[in-house]
Amino acid sequence: MRLKMERMKMKYNVKKLTIIAAAVAINIVGSKIALVLSLPIFLDSIGTMLAAFTLGPVAGGLTALVGGLICGVTGDVYAIYFSLSGVLMGVIAGFLFRNKKKDPVSILWKTFFVVLPASMLSACIETFLFGITSAVFTTFVVQALSQTALKLFGGAFLTQLVTDYVDKLVANFLVAACVKVLPSGFIDYKTRTAE
Repeated sequence: MRLKMERMKMKYNVKKLTIIAAAVAINIVGSKIALVLSLPIFLDSIGTMLAAFTLGPVAGGLTALVGGLICGVTGDVYAIYFSLSGVLMGVIAGFLFRNKKKDPVSILWKTFFVVLPASMLSACIETFLFGITSAVFTTFVVQALSQTALKLFGGAFLTQLVTDYVDKLVANFLVAACVKVLPSGFIDYKTRTAE
């Protein structure tokens, strides 16, 4: 019996690692598309949200970290630094969305609470390390806002908050739609491994 339980646990751990690996790949592809097209949103967190929605906070944070590091060493060095913000978003999203109601209204307000602390962290990274990001549009907006009463940090925070909110809202609605059609065994690991 114990051997059977060990095999089941290992089987589900392999599934979890496979989902995390696929989520990392989704983050990388989204990031590269946004970078090549110079989009004002990042598209680098769809996989993070998928892992957070289906596996929880640790998987969400891990997906963001690994995706950010890979993007950083394959062309977008800023991604390494901003992966810390992604980790924070993944962890918070895991707590707010894992096994919780995902109706449109709750997605709107939960996304805000996912984005707010991560945007503050991103603004700190942007302000104190770089003053710019890899996205041309957002760099322009931050520089323009830094000439107002907001200064550099306020401009970076406001820009990050708006772009992160739109980016994560797109990701969360997309992931929520996908999660609805996934088989229950794909999502519900705790009850499955306890059997």
